[in-house]
Amino acid sequence: MDDTILDHLNHDQRFVTARGPITSRVSFGDQDIVAIGCDNGNDALKLAILNDKGKLITRRTPTAYTRAQQVRGGTGITTYQVGEGTPFWIGAAALDHDGDALPIGPTPQRLDDPRQRDFIIACLVEGLVEAGYKPGAYDLALGFAIPNDEIVLEERGDRLGVEERTKQALKKYLRGSTQQIRRTDERGRVGEWTLTLQRLLPQAQSVGTFVCWSRTPTGVAVTDVEALTILDIGGGDLQKTEININPYRMTTQHLGAGTIGIARALKARFPRMNLSDVAAQQALVTKKLRISGRNQDISKDVAEAIATTGQDLIGRMLPILQQQSRYVLTTGGGTVLLHDELVARAAKIGKRPGSDYAIINHGQSSVLNAVGALFAVLFAAAKRATT
Repeated sequence: MDDTILDHLNHDQRFVTARGPITSRVSFGDQDIVAIGCDNGNDALKLAILNDKGKLITRRTPTAYTRAQQVRGGTGITTYQVGEGTPFWIGAAALDHDGDALPIGPTPQRLDDPRQRDFIIACLVEGLVEAGYKPGAYDLALGFAIPNDEIVLEERGDRLGVEERTKQALKKYLRGSTQQIRRTDERGRVGEWTLTLQRLLPQAQSVGTFVCWSRTPTGVAVTDVEALTILDIGGGDLQKTEININPYRMTTQHLGAGTIGIARALKARFPRMNLSDVAAQQALVTKKLRISGRNQDISKDVAEAIATTGQDLIGRMLPILQQQSRYVLTTGGGTVLLHDELVARAAKIGKRPGSDYAIINHGQSSVLNAVGALFAVLFAAAKRATT
């Protein structure tokens, strides 16, 4: 059986075929475009792009934003300015300076906030920089992962589409838009970027994991599983997605909050810190917290928050793990926190890893939906080239 996209990631392999590297430089008709996958999660934006040697670049940027301050000594901070707007910092830099957590909720509500839109554009620039692109003008094809419950059946009933409010928000704020952004790096070097979102391909977040798990880098389906349940443990939500292969059918169900409950339990252990939700989520990932100017290890506090509040998440997943008729694939950033407990519970009920279920490994779980969104764009471009 050919290696899947996920196999390549697990073995840190470059994406190369007999015809050469698979890259993010694609063509739609006579238009040259750069393909990027983006999962705009509530706790962090995850991004995926392939460089010119076929190496996959992924980034996770906490959803934090703050106005930039004047750095008057020492190393600078990467700063962004969209158009004539206010310069700003994002991600870890924003959190280090008590930045604001960006709003959570459905896609239209989030895109209504101009800070969210500037944050997305800044993240796209960072992905291009890391993939070796130089400042300049680029047309982008953006695979954009959206919450599963914003995907609906279209009127004719055999195709999946995007619910109307989300569709209108994507059309208003992203699709076809052109943004000019100035990036000033830590050494004060300035780059001017012009990004045009020529194509936008929205898809359900959890489908990204399914694509990576079931397909090769050239789009060939290689699984013999006919009925699959994906448990996606996100920062904001716990989602169940059921996929039947033949005929293809997808249903989704929101099972409640994701790791935000654990983050808020961790927050409660440090009441004087006044942590935002996104800062608490970041502390869960890093197991560190800056207290009185010192980075302190909070592994014990994280473990205790997981041991208490995390049991609620496990409890909501158990009925799905226990059923016998479907293969269960567990993904999302929450697998990093709950991996050992999930394995122990699965063993108690006689489930065999690989045969009955799989848990996406720690290195890929939080970014896999973005990788799947990227490859969905690559597959669309390849299909268009052959028709």
